[in-house]
Amino acid sequence: MRKQLLVGTIAAAGFAAGLIGAPAAHADDQGFLNELQASGFQGWSVGGQQMPDGVLVAQGYMACNRLHLGESPDQLVGQLSPNDAGTGRMLIQAAQHNLCPDTL
Repeated sequence: MRKQLLVGTIAAAGFAAGLIGAPAAHADDQGFLNELQASGFQGWSVGGQQMPDGVLVAQGYMACNRLHLGESPDQLVGQLSPNDAGTGRMLIQAAQHNLCPDTL
């Protein structure tokens, strides 16, 4: 009985240590913004006002949600940036790399 308890305790401790040492999977909002900037993304403006970073991040998550629902990046481009497909592609690629890499 003691041997079973000891083996169970060691196994549980090993499992817990594995969880503690494992990196957390999470979206990288700052990485998303950094990639946009590095790719030459000039930002979006509405009524002459530049959109804040939080709005761009929200657009990235919206793109991820639509990709998870089965839309293709090509379908999203026209909806995100109807007048500039290149800008839409930059946003989608940055979102896929940083916010939802599972869609790649």
